[in-house]
Amino acid sequence: MSFTAISPIIISYLLSSSDTNQAFNTYDTSTFSNSTCKPLDIEVAHGIFASPDGKPTAKGTREDPLDLATALKNNNIVKDGDTLWLMEGVYKGTYTSELRASEIAPISVKPMPGKRVIIDTTDATSGSGLRINGYWTNYYGIEVLSRDTNREGISDNYATDGITLKSGVDVYGTKIKVINFISHDNSGGINSWFKGDDERGELYGNIIYNNGWTSPKRGHGHAIYTQNKNGYKKLYNNIIFFGFATGIHAYTEGGSIDNFDIQDNVWFLTGASDPRDSQKKDNCLVGGFQPVHNLLIKNNKGYQSYGSWHHRGTRIGYGGDIYNADAVIEGNYLAENFWVRGHWSSIKMKNTKIFHGVDDQYDDISDFGGNTILSTHPTSGKKIFVSKNAYDSRRARVIIYNYDEDENVSVDLSSVLKVGEAYRIHSVFDLFGRAVKEGVYTGSNISIPMGTVKPPQPNGLNGISEDDDPKKKFGVFIVTHAGCK
Repeated sequence: MSFTAISPIIISYLLSSSDTNQAFNTYDTSTFSNSTCKPLDIEVAHGIFASPDGKPTAKGTREDPLDLATALKNNNIVKDGDTLWLMEGVYKGTYTSELRASEIAPISVKPMPGKRVIIDTTDATSGSGLRINGYWTNYYGIEVLSRDTNREGISDNYATDGITLKSGVDVYGTKIKVINFISHDNSGGINSWFKGDDERGELYGNIIYNNGWTSPKRGHGHAIYTQNKNGYKKLYNNIIFFGFATGIHAYTEGGSIDNFDIQDNVWFLTGASDPRDSQKKDNCLVGGFQPVHNLLIKNNKGYQSYGSWHHRGTRIGYGGDIYNADAVIEGNYLAENFWVRGHWSSIKMKNTKIFHGVDDQYDDISDFGGNTILSTHPTSGKKIFVSKNAYDSRRARVIIYNYDEDENVSVDLSSVLKVGEAYRIHSVFDLFGRAVKEGVYTGSNISIPMGTVKPPQPNGLNGISEDDDPKKKFGVFIVTHAGCK
């Protein structure tokens, strides 16, 4: 197997001043100086500080920051209720967090307000970008990546594949939240494993793409790979696209797939990073060689293009002879296939739109009303979804299905913007480049251009073809805004 390699992507880690002011996550005072209202206050950083050039013997102040490895140790430096602030820059290598706190006073790990913090595993010999042990700690807004261009495995055996990529984020702790991360070009995006305790984990608002690698028979490396047993595991508001394997992969052969709460995510075109068109994968799969119990899939949005693998989409159940328990499928908008495998005691579906049809065990679904199931995408019209980010008051998400394929789509952002505040809108295909739209909100609809940003190629391969680019048909955007008091 051989593919045409491309030159390594050069990542500008510390952006120039003009570019920094365009990046989606930047909201310093000068960025939103055009606001005619009084912007929200920017959080003042108090707590413990780490930097790429920090020292293990440092005091942990802004003037004398720690190195990240030392700050993440459970050594009484970062205590209950503290915030560990990460200063801007590139943290090279792999890191393990042992931070432990309490329910009434969790620890927070955050980038400095409006700054770009990157964990780069390119030259690491072992480990994950961020392995999270411990409990009651919330992690925010870190970008985890690799510049390793070795994306072609020599076999389909994980142990001997020869791939040097490292995993992005691995969650082994309990009561852990991973919020608004960006994970791309790793061997896997974010993994959240089953530990047998009362887990209550949450993955929220993460942007995950181009993870994994290709091998002779299939692609490997899921965007989210997860299991669970006790306590609900929440997968909310994530944006998942491309990569070499499945989007959400809630799967096990010998563990548990219980109590998954999967809400308000958008997933599209997973598997498209592989140069072979035949490698399109399911955007969301919940199932394995153990039965699924107590599954909720609610208010999610999916998109898959047509082609020889048009049946890929959202899938519940895996093995044909597995007897699963119960699932509720509610309020989803899936311009993709929905398919059911195995046997189910109860599948309740309501207020869900599916535009590729339902395959396999359709008889197991109980129709509770409000459902639309068609075999093809609509040929005209639009569907637009706007939502706030629960953990960032200056951030929102826009999802546009543009069946008319108009050059621009008029969007009502009054639910997330106030008159007088400055805003920027980025395609998720280019979060740190120039905005596709910026201005000061007047209260009128905003015209968002469609298909003007090319999809990001995976490091090392020209995997995303013209057919994989949704162009004007579909787009996902991040709105960053000043806020008004």
